[in-house]
Amino acid sequence: MARHATRVVSGGRLLQRNYPPGADPGLCDALVPQQGPNYALAKRIQRWRATNARAAGTTVSLNVAPATRTRSVVKNKALAAAYAGAHRFGVEIFDPATSNTLMAALLVHDLRAGLAPEAEPWRDEARGAAHGGLWTAAYHPRSALGLAAVLGVGALRS
Repeated sequence: MARHATRVVSGGRLLQRNYPPGADPGLCDALVPQQGPNYALAKRIQRWRATNARAAGTTVSLNVAPATRTRSVVKNKALAAAYAGAHRFGVEIFDPATSNTLMAALLVHDLRAGLAPEAEPWRDEARGAAHGGLWTAAYHPRSALGLAAVLGVGALRS
């Protein structure tokens, strides 16, 4: 009953499944409007450049970093609150020092391991992804963001 009422009130946008049943591979679009168009464009260009370099035979390290509590992110009050409530949805938000160390270790691994590129570039990204739970969460990130923010507001005040 409550699930139906929530779905009706939110127009079906709240707590949507992260992946449709049988999706293989499942695509996780975890970009949120609060990150802004410049961030989205920069990420797309980064992936395009890495894909082209890899196709040309260059060793490339392109790993998915976990959601991180950077100053630029937590300046946005909505994102700060959502990050504070993300753990309730199985998503871990990393401290900057932890993310930096993790990504540096992945870079060294990628440069030294000599792994052959996968047939599809996205498989290379998925192999070393440190998604912090975004890819395995039950709900699509944008559909849970508002609720995570509401749940996280109290944690920000403490």
